[in-house]
Amino acid sequence: MLLSYQVERAKVRMKSKEITIVVLQQKDIHIEIREELGRVLLMDAADCQEMFLLSSLFRHSMQTRDVIFLESNMDLFIFNGAIHPLTMKDLRKIKASTQFTKTELYRLTLENGHDDSMWDTWEQWKYEEQLRVKTDQDIGVINASQLGLELLFHQCAYLASLFTGHSHIDWNSTQSSIELIIRNIARND
Repeated sequence: MLLSYQVERAKVRMKSKEITIVVLQQKDIHIEIREELGRVLLMDAADCQEMFLLSSLFRHSMQTRDVIFLESNMDLFIFNGAIHPLTMKDLRKIKASTQFTKTELYRLTLENGHDDSMWDTWEQWKYEEQLRVKTDQDIGVINASQLGLELLFHQCAYLASLFTGHSHIDWNSTQSSIELIIRNIARND
């Protein structure tokens, strides 16, 4: 398995501050984002390696505060809304400006396993309302808090390391629950 992955980062000035954006093409990383039923966002990773890449992207955003931009027919922005309070209008400006912005190469360290001890201290209430998932025509948004990004990071690493396709929906599930969002297509039963 790869130990790192090369990504492009662009700096975009929004209002009075500079935001760093990690730009990836969905087809290049074998992750497909699509909207279902007009409100549910599905992230389909081809297999475990892609799921670990997705986990690594969430961890990267959590640690660096970068905005993740996965570009395709249904573009997806992942960011911490408390740090970057971006509107749909701002996201459309970012989308348009990244095509003309100089990028720098960055080596993203990839996850290759999952520490199950995290689930020993799992407290469901801590992660409630930590994700806001929204779709608007051709743009999807995951606006997550620090805890929300941590949840996404652990969930993807968990799905990849256990070779399971998806988390099962239970009584704690809501429209923005992670088990409704991320699936490992090759392992999905």
